[in-house]
Amino acid sequence: MDETVLATVTREFEQLQEKLAELEEENQRLEDTLRRNSRVFEELLVNGDQGITVTGPDRRIVRVIRGLTGVEPASLVGMPAEMRVVEEDRPAVIDAYRKLLERTCQRVRIVVRLRHADGTAVPYSLTLTDMLENPYIQGIVCNYAANLCPEEKFWLSFRASNEL
Repeated sequence: MDETVLATVTREFEQLQEKLAELEEENQRLEDTLRRNSRVFEELLVNGDQGITVTGPDRRIVRVIRGLTGVEPASLVGMPAEMRVVEEDRPAVIDAYRKLLERTCQRVRIVVRLRHADGTAVPYSLTLTDMLENPYIQGIVCNYAANLCPEEKFWLSFRASNEL
């Protein structure tokens, strides 16, 4: 084999090795970034004050990302979302899903009382967001929090007084 050909092949091989080393370094940086971002996301969920649940269009719970009611998340999978809601408030949940599925809106916010594991009913503000078309979610996301604004507290007390 001609020495110039051998030198050319050797040079190309060394360049490929350098490129491979650069790609491995870039891959390591991306993996480190992914781990950091994942950890940040986990910390936000753990330290947040909102519950997050993903449901299907049939209102059945697909996944509990962060629960606030003290109920074991695995026991909720497959259950209709409104089953942990006080019976008088269930129509509001069903109506919110109807609005999302009829595409009259992308997001619905309601106030309902959720039953905790100990049986107490606690008022929560629920925000249901249609993410059925999102390839990463493919569901309706329910964010809920117990920190109600004054208008929500008024509406809840008004609704409760009309149930008497």
